[in-house]
Amino acid sequence: MTTAARSPEPANFAQGELDTKTRLLDAAERLFAERGYEGSSMRAITKAAGANVSAANYHFGSKDELIRATLLRRIEPLNQRRLEALEALENAARGAPIEVESLVEAYLRPIFEASHSAGPGPEGFRRVAARLVSDPHPVLASLKTELFRPLAERYFVALSRSLPGVPREDLAVGFALSLGVTMHAVSGHLELFLSHAGCEPVVDEEAVFRRIVSFAAAGLRAGGHGAPIAALREGGVDS
Repeated sequence: MTTAARSPEPANFAQGELDTKTRLLDAAERLFAERGYEGSSMRAITKAAGANVSAANYHFGSKDELIRATLLRRIEPLNQRRLEALEALENAARGAPIEVESLVEAYLRPIFEASHSAGPGPEGFRRVAARLVSDPHPVLASLKTELFRPLAERYFVALSRSLPGVPREDLAVGFALSLGVTMHAVSGHLELFLSHAGCEPVVDEEAVFRRIVSFAAAGLRAGGHGAPIAALREGGVDS
C-alpha cells in the first residue's frame, strides 16, 4: 500500500518563507549601499538573494516597499533608542530645560554605537547610513521624512526650550551639520583626514564621540549669534 506524499510541515514552510524574506532584505541592503536607489533593481536584488521576482513581490509588493523595509530594519531600533533617551532626559528634567550636550548625545550616540559595535553589522550600517544621507532620489527623500521627521520634531521642541534665543531654522541647520559631522566620523573619513595631516589615527572612540558632542553643542549655541539663516537667505546681510 502506497502512502501519499506529505505536504511540507507548516512550521518548515513558514521558516522557508522567513529565510527568503531575510535574504531579500540582506541583498537589498547590500546593493542599496553599493549602488544607491537607482542602481538597485528588483531583478538585481532577487538575483543576489537567490530568489525570484515573484517572491519579492509576494513579500514586499514593489521595489519601493522592499527598500523601505530594508531601511526600517536599520532605522527603527535606532529611533527607538533616541526616543527612550529623550524621554529619560525629559523625565529627569521635570519641565526644566535640558542641557544641550545631553540632547545632542541622546540623538547621536545610537548612531555612533551602531557603527562601532562588535559583530558583522556595523560595516553594513555605516554603508547604508552613508548612502541614505548622500542619495538624493525623491523616493528616499520621502522615506527620510517619514522615518526621521516625527522624532526630529521632538528634539527640536526640547532644543528650543534649551536655546530660546536661537531661531528654529538655525537649530535645524545646526542639527543637520551635527549629524553630518557624526556620519563623516563613523564612515572612516576622520582617519583619512588625520593621515593627510600626518597624524596618528585616533584609537579612543569614546573620546572622539565626546569631541563631536562638544563641537555640535557649540555649533547649536552659535546659532544665536550673528546673522540668522533667514537673513542670509533673503540676502539681507553683507558678505
